[in-house]
Amino acid sequence: MKPCLVCGSDYRPFNIPGLVSCTSCGFVSADVALSNAELKALYSRQYFQGEEYRDYIDDRPVIEKHFRGRLKKLLEFVPDPGSKSLFEIGSAYGFFLAVAREYFANVEGVDISTDAISYATQELHLPAAEADFLDYTPSYPIDVACLWDTVEHLESPHLYVEKLSRIMPTGGIIAITTGDMGSTVARMRGRHWRQIHPPTHLHYFSKQTVTDLLKRHGFRVCYSGSDGQYRSLATIAYVILMIKHHQPAIYETLKRTGILRFSLYLNLFDIMFIIARKQ
Repeated sequence: MKPCLVCGSDYRPFNIPGLVSCTSCGFVSADVALSNAELKALYSRQYFQGEEYRDYIDDRPVIEKHFRGRLKKLLEFVPDPGSKSLFEIGSAYGFFLAVAREYFANVEGVDISTDAISYATQELHLPAAEADFLDYTPSYPIDVACLWDTVEHLESPHLYVEKLSRIMPTGGIIAITTGDMGSTVARMRGRHWRQIHPPTHLHYFSKQTVTDLLKRHGFRVCYSGSDGQYRSLATIAYVILMIKHHQPAIYETLKRTGILRFSLYLNLFDIMFIIARKQ
């Protein structure tokens, strides 16, 4: 198995089956290797329409509401965003880019999902490309890079951070959200923690290990917090009743009541929000 992507040490079996942890820094990863073709196949239209999400496009208003909250925090660390270029790795259907283009001079994104990029370019008219960032040349110098709930999906996330460090100017900003393996909820839930589901989630950072990774590649963390989420009740019910417990009758009954039309904000403090600056 490859060495730890955070510190380069060896891995050993973790106390959750299918995962391994670093013998030195404690970083946790899935004991699985995927080819680029296998990784791309995971994120078909079905992933966003029934497999992982109820209906990602239908949830656009709720998702954009959530992204506006993230953007508000991010902008606290970006002076004069109207003169800056923002790049998103894992831009999916473009909902964050659609919000961010109101504030930045340029926005651009990449994703490996064919269906997602088709929607982002054709429906939202966004500059987004179906590509792996490691093989892609951005159209503009990147002042701000965002990886929203993305690093856990990447085969080699350290290579993405390394490339960003190489091409971004001093003072450039990187913003990351991902599950926090060191959180109280993750420790209490163990193998039942909602973020543990390889092969779509391959890596499990703590605030310390993501800080160490960023520092290794020349970034200094300037904000470390948790990130709650706005979620539609329809999606919450779908995940619990359809995906996890296979109870379509109960789900359909709830739909008929009309209660699933609403949304709520929930913060379990197990999703970290990290902002770091290139030194």
